[in-house]
Amino acid sequence: MRTVAGSLLSLEFDRSSVTRVRHLVMVSAQEAGLEGIALEDFVLAVHEAVANAVRYGSPPRGIAMWSEAGSLVCEITDKGPGIPAEVLEREEPATRFDFGGRGLWLMDRLSDLAVRTGTDGTTIRLCVTLP
Repeated sequence: MRTVAGSLLSLEFDRSSVTRVRHLVMVSAQEAGLEGIALEDFVLAVHEAVANAVRYGSPPRGIAMWSEAGSLVCEITDKGPGIPAEVLEREEPATRFDFGGRGLWLMDRLSDLAVRTGTDGTTIRLCVTLP
């Protein structure tokens, strides 16, 4: 993993580094000013995106986090096949028997979620307002 100057966090990750990425996200978000439940919610939302990138995406997988205009922004990217339209269109969380969908639902509840996806990969953008 490699950190790039100019941002709070910027690195590539794989299955073996998910726990370390979660820790780095927590530390970076704290440094940006998040605390308490807002911090926990943001870290959980980011963790869901990272876990999905590992489970469904393909390398390279990356994460970048920065602050801008009073917000904390995190983007998680992968080069996988994209998220199926039926998963993106769900308005309710998937049942326990459905394939996927709960992570995106949760991310949307815990942050401002934007998704760009297609056959060349997926970018999940999560934003929260800084105190």
